[in-house]
Order: sequence, then structure tokens, then C-alpha cells
Amino acid sequence: MIRRAAEKAGWGGSLPADTGLGIAATFGQERDMPTWTACVARVRVDRASGIVVAERLTLVVDAGTIVHPDGALAQTEGAALWGLSMALHEGTRFVDGQVRDTNLDTYTPLRIGDVPALDVEFVVSTEAAVGLGEPATTVVAPAIGNAVFAAVGARVRDLPIRPEAVRAAIAGKRA
Repeated sequence: MIRRAAEKAGWGGSLPADTGLGIAATFGQERDMPTWTACVARVRVDRASGIVVAERLTLVVDAGTIVHPDGALAQTEGAALWGLSMALHEGTRFVDGQVRDTNLDTYTPLRIGDVPALDVEFVVSTEAAVGLGEPATTVVAPAIGNAVFAAVGARVRDLPIRPEAVRAAIAGKRA
């Protein structure tokens, strides 16, 4: 499954400067038959500003027999975009014990202009259908973090991945 996601994303090909591919895999709820998800994220990093732009998310999902293909696709795309939003955009700070962002003018989730190309594939399976709640949410952030590292050699370990943390990591400081 990981190999399939990497092949679909173009792993091994040449990329423009400061562009990287990162891969991650996870499984859903702990039970006898979890949903497995692999993600390859392609990002571009602006070294000067520290801004990370997700260009493409490629996901391969094994959820057993897919009962409703359109619903499964919509659920997986939505979950992946939620994961992207949490990885690069969401997150609030507390000031004097109070939430700083109390409105969407300062709390900035993923906007439609930030949605990258999405490529989702389901593994053909004869196994029983399993849950597709939000497994694609948790795999996106580690894939993006790995892609940032591949692009500029900077490891950022906190979410959301903020430009100042990327700049600090590029400068050689622990972010």
C-alpha cells in the first residue's frame, strides 16, 4: 500500500528546488480489522518566509470491501483536508489563559484556495468492510512534516507547522 501511494505520487522522479515528497502510514481504530491509510504529500517550501504549500496529497486506503464508493471517496477527501488544515493552518494560542482566536478572522482553517490536488485510491479487497470515519486525518501531518524535511532538510515537530518554526529549523535551531 505504501509502495502504491509512492508510485502514484511520482516518488523517485526529479522535483523542483525546495519541493519534497513525504510519506506516512497509519491505521484506524484498534480492532481486528482496522482501516489502513498511506499518504504521500508533495510540498513546496519558501525558505525565506517559511511558508509551506501543499501541492498534492496522494492517499491509498485499505478499508476492506468498499460498500459505497462515492461516500468513501467523499469521507476520505474530507478527512485528508481536515488533516491538512490541522497540519498547516489551524491552531490557536492562549493569552493570559484565554483563547486568542474567537472568530474566523484570526482563526484560519484551510481555505478553498489552499486545497491541493487530491488523489485517492482504495485497495481492492474481499475482506469485510471496516470503518472510514476519519482515518485519513491522522496520516497527513506526518507526511507533510516528512515532505518539509525532504524539501529543505528542516525537521519541524509541532503542529501546526508555522512559517516561523520552518525558518528556525532551516537556520539550524530546534523548532
